[in-house]
Amino acid sequence: MPRALRFGAVRVTLRILHEIPVGAGILARREGECGMDGIAGCYRPGDPNLVQKIFLATGAVQHRGKASAGLAVGGTKGIYLHKGIGGIVDVGDEDILRIFQDLEPVAAIGSVGYTKNKIPEKRNAEPILVEPKASSTYTVVLAMNGRILEDDELRAELEDAYSFNTVNATEVVGALLHRCVEEEGASFAAGRKLVDILHGCGTFSLAALVHDGAETALLTLNDSRAFEPFCFGMVDGTFLASSESCSHRRLGGFPEREYAGAEMTICSSRGVETQRVRTETEMPDVFQAVYFGNAGSLYRGEEIFRLRMGLGHVLAKRYGDTDADVIIPNPESGRGVSHGIAEGLGKPLLPGLAKQSQAIRTFQEAGRSKRMREVAVKFAAMDSVLAGRRIIMGDDSIVKGSVSEGGAVWSVYNAGAVTLEFWVSYGPMFFPSFKEWRRGRECLDELAVQRAFRGDNPYDKTPEGINAKVAALLGVDRVCYNTFEGVRAVIGPGSYQALDASYPVAERFWPAWLKEEVEHFSHYR
Repeated sequence: MPRALRFGAVRVTLRILHEIPVGAGILARREGECGMDGIAGCYRPGDPNLVQKIFLATGAVQHRGKASAGLAVGGTKGIYLHKGIGGIVDVGDEDILRIFQDLEPVAAIGSVGYTKNKIPEKRNAEPILVEPKASSTYTVVLAMNGRILEDDELRAELEDAYSFNTVNATEVVGALLHRCVEEEGASFAAGRKLVDILHGCGTFSLAALVHDGAETALLTLNDSRAFEPFCFGMVDGTFLASSESCSHRRLGGFPEREYAGAEMTICSSRGVETQRVRTETEMPDVFQAVYFGNAGSLYRGEEIFRLRMGLGHVLAKRYGDTDADVIIPNPESGRGVSHGIAEGLGKPLLPGLAKQSQAIRTFQEAGRSKRMREVAVKFAAMDSVLAGRRIIMGDDSIVKGSVSEGGAVWSVYNAGAVTLEFWVSYGPMFFPSFKEWRRGRECLDELAVQRAFRGDNPYDKTPEGINAKVAALLGVDRVCYNTFEGVRAVIGPGSYQALDASYPVAERFWPAWLKEEVEHFSHYR
């Protein structure tokens, strides 16, 4: 039976056991999972506002996941967990926050996430309690951002020792972490073991509460490539780690820095200590700066909005021979690059499109037809800005082309624009994210560049040739992609997986269809 505490009318769940058979959701998970979440962890004994801080820090990264949310707190008596479907405000109401603070926690973690299944389910929400089948000194509750390949195989190896109640890979990583802690204690040696096990087979950042029967420690750790964004620092005496620095800013502070690869922090009664447990070449996810991240967050020490403006400056310098009258952003992620384009060209920047209040962030929708329906109701156009004018629309990227074709492009032309140029801060995306591989070759074939050259080869074409073909696909007068060199000059080194197949995972995990495509790409590039 699940154990729970009751405080008046409020039920605080400590354990979630076997709500739905685990096997029921595996295929749906592979179709619906998007691999981006937001996590945060706080530590400070005696902090009377610790729960409020983790609530605000987690809420600051709400843009990273809106299907589910949860909080967990720990102290001398144990770990207490509450999670559910919806945003952090839906799940963490005032009663929960008050009750959690009354428990006098020393550590807390929070999570917001996109669905791990086509239909969001509470069982898959994080944080997740690890459930060893044998009695254990240690209790582990964790939240994770990332993607582990072949986690089904890891799950099968662990099933004799652990109960699995979700279709979420975080539970698998949690079981591995628990096993490492059982062997090494809540130590850097345990972190090293976990990093070694997962090296090359995925990416992750995690925040975990570990109770040893006497106290609760906070552990934070990331993968050896530092692919997933993760930063840390002290804010008014409270240690805070988060997926993005906007969490630190929300609490009125600043992060010390972003984590290096395989870097771990242990917060306990012995203090706060950070060490790197393995050294590899880092491959931070460049797309965090291009699209995923909050514009006010930092990427490798630079404000994301300034980086996006810089990409716009590069575009203005490369494609300055335009007769456009007005620059408009494709809301909301096109704002930074559009500011840079307008500044570089010396042309006015106006809000030609508004995102409807009912719009959702559609990148996580795997099915193209559903994505097209969703983006069809995403925008409202300003006729007074667009009618009779030649328009440049700035955007972060063209992935499948659904947002462009299904919503933004039609809206601009329908408002009476004479011409529309689509200027893109990122380069042509030849390859899918490794987080999409489970869907098979479909995730490659649906990319806009691949669709534009169906039956042909995009890899031996000039930038101008690619621009022209994608413009025809989207139905616009002109497409202006940034170049790989232009993007790298602004953002710096990292994983440009969609542009050049520089994946942060070992080649032994690549599917055969991808290996063949990358060989084809390498032959021409």
